Amino acid sequence: LPRYIRRQALQKDTASSSKHSTSQSHLEPKFRSRHFDPASEKKPKAEIKLLEPHVLSSRLKKLSESGKLEDAVALLKNAPLDAQNTQVWNTLIWECMKHKRFKLGYQLYVDLKRRGFSPTTRTFQTVFSGLSRIDDWASYPRQLDNARSLYEAFQRHIASVEKDDPASPELSVLPLVGYIKILGDSGHYQDIFDIYYAMETSGPMAPNQFIFTAMFHAISSAASAKGPKAVPPAKSAADARLLWNQMMKLVEKNIGFTVDSHTVTAAISALSIGRPTDHNLAFDLVHKYFGLSGPEEEKTQGLLPLQPQSLSAILHLCNLSKRPELCLNFFKQVQRRPPVSGGTAILDRAHMEEILRALLTMPPAGAGEQALEILEWMFRQEITGENGPAIRPATTTFDLVFKVCWLSVDWKAAMRTFELMTGYRSHDFMDGAVSPKPRFMERPKGRNIFPPAECLSSMVKTSLATKNRAHMRQCLRIIDHLDIDRILSSKRQITDESSKIVKNRAFYVSKLATAIFETAQHVIGGDEGNRLSSPEEVERWRELAERAKE
Repeated sequence: LPRYIRRQALQKDTASSSKHSTSQSHLEPKFRSRHFDPASEKKPKAEIKLLEPHVLSSRLKKLSESGKLEDAVALLKNAPLDAQNTQVWNTLIWECMKHKRFKLGYQLYVDLKRRGFSPTTRTFQTVFSGLSRIDDWASYPRQLDNARSLYEAFQRHIASVEKDDPASPELSVLPLVGYIKILGDSGHYQDIFDIYYAMETSGPMAPNQFIFTAMFHAISSAASAKGPKAVPPAKSAADARLLWNQMMKLVEKNIGFTVDSHTVTAAISALSIGRPTDHNLAFDLVHKYFGLSGPEEEKTQGLLPLQPQSLSAILHLCNLSKRPELCLNFFKQVQRRPPVSGGTAILDRAHMEEILRALLTMPPAGAGEQALEILEWMFRQEITGENGPAIRPATTTFDLVFKVCWLSVDWKAAMRTFELMTGYRSHDFMDGAVSPKPRFMERPKGRNIFPPAECLSSMVKTSLATKNRAHMRQCLRIIDHLDIDRILSSKRQITDESSKIVKNRAFYVSKLATAIFETAQHVIGGDEGNRLSSPEEVERWRELAERAKE
């Protein structure tokens, strides 16, 4: 054969043998030493995973929520520097503020700077928001000084940021919202306006809707404060009116913010404490933004949907401005509204009690019947409406209805209110239908409310105001059945009592005892020799009078 053919055949044999040896080598790896055991070889350790900032933040939150705040502080201070940053420190500062550890929270802010981290705008907002949770600033004078120092540091921070990058997202006025609340709660009224007038007129550091909302709230707080730092209501309302006009000028310039429901609600609350001119402006805001109109105003849709807190401020405005008829008018308009613009679903018990307070200042004719209709509507709405438990009547609600019945001398409405409150049938206490065991409707837990002294005092006074001895006898039978010793006891009978009732229990017990004594004397003086009262009942009423007199 030619030489080149023999050479090709030789090359093919060499390639096949090489491939076979390679496959064998893959199946049976060979080592330089036949005594080497690959199973005994130590594998390299896996790469250690470093602690990341977001993992550290989650650990700090878990420790704080479980009440181990000191352990969280120790964990942060001993954590690797790579896992620490300003955001992690902000997390723990906020957890301290949530647990009312204001001193520790501010100390963490100081430690943050000592460890070489630079506070951001978010840091200042966190500390200011936390300190604004303080209710009694007389107990925290040192924290007020810290807040002032923090404001100066924030000013330096903003000046530095503006110098480096005028368009930086760090430029924000949100931290000042908490500082304004701090000044308002601590009674430094003039400092609020000093901050406002020191702000820029345009750009990211100009006042926005959050600043104006905080200022309106601070104005309201200053007017309701007591002591030497209290501001006259007329001055506060005038400042609120001036502030609103300045805000409207900024809105017209379109500098980047719009009025929201929170701002309008805060303005209404601040204006409601003023004079009639302030009230007129507040009602204009109600009509323009929420679409609630008076009898002589045009109906309008409103620029904003009605919210629960807005309705509370509006109803309170009606009572403070001595226009209680508007409370009922606005309530009926809300009932007819669709849910999108704020219908019956936003109503709660506080709204209904504000309406009942309006009935107390209205002409008494028919007021008791109106109050009873509102109470019955609340029960129906609790079952069929979306607001459910939020609108369920409480002891304070029944007390207001009883007072309206007393002023309007409506005994029928008072008895129906008694039935709705307790579950007893008032008919079983009437002349000619007295039952030895009055019917009682057992309801779910908490629905049968034992009437406190405040409610019973209004009920007894209602029977006395009717000058009808049949109503007085019915009332005394109810008092006798409920046990006068329990009624006149100074101990707390139910858990659902207002703080006012608890605080002034002795006062209301004294008023009730006086009313029972007068009613019993009136009945006994007219019933002696009268067949409508048995001798046993007359004797029992004498005992009630003696017990009430003690």
